[in-house]
Amino acid sequence: MNIKCITITWLAKADLSSLNSGQGSGNINELKLYSYGTKPYVSGQSLRTALFQTMDRMNEGVIKCISEAPCGDVENCWACDLRGYLKPEEGTGGTRRWSPLKVSPALGQLPTEIVSDLLTRHSYIDKGEDKKSKDQRIAHVQLTENVYRAGIVIDVANIGRVIEPIIGSGKKKNSMEGWKEVIDIGDEERRVRTIAVLDSIFNLSGFAKQARAATSLAPQLVFASIKDTYNQRGLNVLEMDDDGNVKLDVLESALYESKALGDEVFIGFTPGIIENEEAFKEVVEKNGKEVLPVVEVFNRLKAQL
Repeated sequence: MNIKCITITWLAKADLSSLNSGQGSGNINELKLYSYGTKPYVSGQSLRTALFQTMDRMNEGVIKCISEAPCGDVENCWACDLRGYLKPEEGTGGTRRWSPLKVSPALGQLPTEIVSDLLTRHSYIDKGEDKKSKDQRIAHVQLTENVYRAGIVIDVANIGRVIEPIIGSGKKKNSMEGWKEVIDIGDEERRVRTIAVLDSIFNLSGFAKQARAATSLAPQLVFASIKDTYNQRGLNVLEMDDDGNVKLDVLESALYESKALGDEVFIGFTPGIIENEEAFKEVVEKNGKEVLPVVEVFNRLKAQL
């Protein structure tokens, strides 16, 4: 497999929702905010958690442990391979694997109004002898509507692959003489796992308040590139201004750079996400790229593996 890296940046419009709120003061679940408290965001950790929950639902039995108690079996456990782990071991200090999936936070692009949803909570306290008292509480959950920009870099070459340093002895004691490969699942299994990651991004769901809000961060506008060298360039490509327009100068710069580097680029589009739709399409087509449905972007990425 010659593909070393796949970078995907996407926009997702979320209706009134609380995708990643934290516990605030009292009974308020507060949104995570940045840009001086004017825009919401979803943490990279929350995005990764939703990604692996989606993957687990779509691929029964491939995740064999939880992040709090990793098994360390990179060859057979997709979680330890793709999520990475830190596994303490007595006497050795433990083993560690860096994740081949680098996930950015999902940043809300628009300064929008934040509203509060009023909830009531009821619980019964058993006081013995069949006597129960009812405890009533009022809670507030902060909600907002926004367009989120998220990104992921897939280190394809290191999926299912583990290397260890070769430590010298004798006169070169404790010096590193190179690397040795201790695990390699092979190109076909690597392809299967990479496709599973792509499918999980396309179907991304499982965030906070999902049962009530039924929202997700599944891609609706996508810039995807296939690279033969690992790098994290291009993650800002779909940055928006406060009026809901994609910054076309950033987009054009990314398209030019991708062409110069020989990257294969696919653009996916869904109407109603950005304000400058026609200008966006013109820039893409002027640079020799086709505007595709989002599902077709993922199909073409998988076809290249």
